[in-house]
Amino acid sequence: MKRPLLNLLLLLAPLYTEAQQLAQYTQYVFNQFSVNPAVAGSKDCLDMRLGYRQQWVGYEGAPTTGWVSMHGVLRPKGKPFQANKHGFGAFIEADDAGNYGYTSFLLAYAYHIQMSRDFFLSMGAFAGVRQVKLAVGDITLSRYDDPVVNSASSSLVYPEVTPGIFAYGKRGWAGLSIHQLLGNKIDDVGTDSRFVRHIMLSGGYRYKIGRKTAFVPSGLVKVAGGSPLAFDINGMVEWNKVFSLGIGYRNGDAFTALMKVAFLEYFQLGYSYDITTSDLRVASSNTHEIILAITPCRKASAGKRMISCPAFD
Repeated sequence: MKRPLLNLLLLLAPLYTEAQQLAQYTQYVFNQFSVNPAVAGSKDCLDMRLGYRQQWVGYEGAPTTGWVSMHGVLRPKGKPFQANKHGFGAFIEADDAGNYGYTSFLLAYAYHIQMSRDFFLSMGAFAGVRQVKLAVGDITLSRYDDPVVNSASSSLVYPEVTPGIFAYGKRGWAGLSIHQLLGNKIDDVGTDSRFVRHIMLSGGYRYKIGRKTAFVPSGLVKVAGGSPLAFDINGMVEWNKVFSLGIGYRNGDAFTALMKVAFLEYFQLGYSYDITTSDLRVASSNTHEIILAITPCRKASAGKRMISCPAFD
């Protein structure tokens, strides 16, 4: 099944490089830092996450994504009640689809302004590089000089900048970020291929429906030039901030089922399963995504924090 997918990606290369060029995540709430760099430092302890996504299982050459992230807060020693704070972080992501792939190495900085007792506004940015890889040695072209691919293989590095703004508290959050802000031209791929700016709008709210139970609806809207409007909507029922179950929908793509569980005090595990609704369901009907979060926040100091746990976590 590999060659049909690779040929399809090659045929769509001019569209692919001008439309959706970023990895997508079903658990965008549990992976909020990948959506918006202004999330860096939103918790009072170091936040580390590892994740893996396998799309269209059983379809050889289908998209796979792996990532690792870390972010925390810089605060002067002995000043736990500082109103404004500095956040820092790093995000590494590797995404492959057929013989096209990229690896991003990004650093993040964010400045958080306390707007009220339990509400913050932050502004931040990712800055780093992206290595783009295209290997076409296994593809048989009808024309050896096809202008879509000008070389047998490419490994190119481009600068990457993503600004973002984020508002959050104990009950809700909302954010705006612009990925691939520089709009770099992609050499050796297509005749006029570029990294298109992706605007992402995210938001959600935690509704208390009992002493230990809450309902958390959320949404993510993605706008990119040359691509239809894309949106994800999720709803999760949470019990005691330990166990959560939910469902979601991504327009034109899939229905989703989500689960999250906290264990061993500092760990959380998230899993999602996508049921494909597009024409690709003929070849593969499911996608798996798993995330492990490690957040060593000390319970002893939780009462001293302005926001011990933001609504999106």
